Amino acid sequence: MIAIVFASIGLVVNQAADDRVPWVYAPPREVVLAGVKVQLIDENEAARFLSDPETVFIDSRKCMDYAKSHVKGAICFPPDDVEQRFPSVEALIPSESRVILYCYGPECDMAEKVGEFLAQMGYRNMLIMSSGFPAWEKAKYPVDGRSEKDTAIEDPNDIFMEDEIAEG
Repeated sequence: MIAIVFASIGLVVNQAADDRVPWVYAPPREVVLAGVKVQLIDENEAARFLSDPETVFIDSRKCMDYAKSHVKGAICFPPDDVEQRFPSVEALIPSESRVILYCYGPECDMAEKVGEFLAQMGYRNMLIMSSGFPAWEKAKYPVDGRSEKDTAIEDPNDIFMEDEIAEG
């Protein structure tokens, strides 16, 4: 009985409050990274941009996971040592491009960390595929990857541009 009384009081107070606690959690639709508003999208919306030449996909997961499989044409740019890695990938990410970042999924903040760095570097047109690579893969959207033999690289950090070097 006491629990019911206090639960009722809590519900009434919540309804009267200016900043109510929602009944059902709704994930945010955007985040602000270094003063830049970045929209959060799912894998379906991200897939619409895959063939757009003005869009660059950035995989912010660990390079070993990138080597196994990643969004087709994506650049590996994990948040570790972004300052040192940036000069190597900067030419592949024109500042006027639409940049779609992704990592492991909704609980992962690696894409946000890379996005924050890019915002500090002047990038303004960014989106984060918050559903992450597992959702992309599950939806059977195009991926690139390597065989187990190819992923046996001495330094996994050396692979972050391998696809781009081979293509261009």
